[in-house]
Amino acid sequence: MSRPSLSVVIPTRDTRELTLRCLGSLAGGGVEPLEVVVVDDASSDGTAAAVRRAHPAVTVVEAPHNLGFGGAANLGVGRATGEVVLLLNSDTEVLDGALAALVGAFADDPALGIAGAELLNPDGTPQWRAGRRPTAAWLFAQASGLGAAAAALPGRGLLGRPGAARVGEVEWVSGAALAVRREVWAGCGPLDEGYRFYGQDLDLCTAARRAGWRVAVVAGCSVLHHHGATIAARPGSAGSFHPALLWSDLVRFVGKHEGPAAAARAATALRAGVRVRLAGRVLARPFVADRGGWDRASAAFRQGLEALSAAQR
Repeated sequence: MSRPSLSVVIPTRDTRELTLRCLGSLAGGGVEPLEVVVVDDASSDGTAAAVRRAHPAVTVVEAPHNLGFGGAANLGVGRATGEVVLLLNSDTEVLDGALAALVGAFADDPALGIAGAELLNPDGTPQWRAGRRPTAAWLFAQASGLGAAAAALPGRGLLGRPGAARVGEVEWVSGAALAVRREVWAGCGPLDEGYRFYGQDLDLCTAARRAGWRVAVVAGCSVLHHHGATIAARPGSAGSFHPALLWSDLVRFVGKHEGPAAAARAATALRAGVRVRLAGRVLARPFVADRGGWDRASAAFRQGLEALSAAQR
């Protein structure tokens, strides 16, 4: 039996309805036959049973315990057989023709090792989907929130919003919809399960580029992403992201690829940025309507600062 051109691997944990919507969207992707593997990462909401009922052709793998995204993705890729494997978040929906564009890009470019999607917000606006490796200045901007504030200013196109509307070659693509050639996975994978939640996409793309492969966002591979839907319910999150997990994973990434001194500089930049953010939030609090939500987010940022400080002790 010939190997399918594309396998889709969807790790999921307690996102039953989102997972079913994601699976329902694959039919319009434009690729047949399509191998689909869902890895139920020890869910408690009946995801595995619901997928088996609604999509009997899908391979369902049940993790024996909570493995995290990296572990669940690695388990799923181990069961997949496609020449190209698409890691797809359960909070995504594939738009018409997206998978065909992806398969075509790999067929047309033998040097393409990893490809990302044009990620879109639910309202159709572009979402951050790729970019360059993080620098100390970028880390400060992310932790302080000044990067997001600058992007909202008039003339923001001049300031730039990395990856917001970019296709073509990049240094990394988002793991929300990341496709990898089988040969690249064998040589540069699997995902590093030492990251707590973030960073696996950065890490794999960095390894692939060092091995001589191209990394790119594929035009026409459009995927709707309910950004933050899988992390928002986790204690310590601040809306669509989890500061303590994100910032500690970024420091780990820098340390792994650039060494301890660079990791220390990254942590310093992040801590400085968090302190600026927290100071601004104290000044802004009297003018906020939802002070409960504001205070919960502020607590999450303080926990992120504590995690950074603990990591450098």
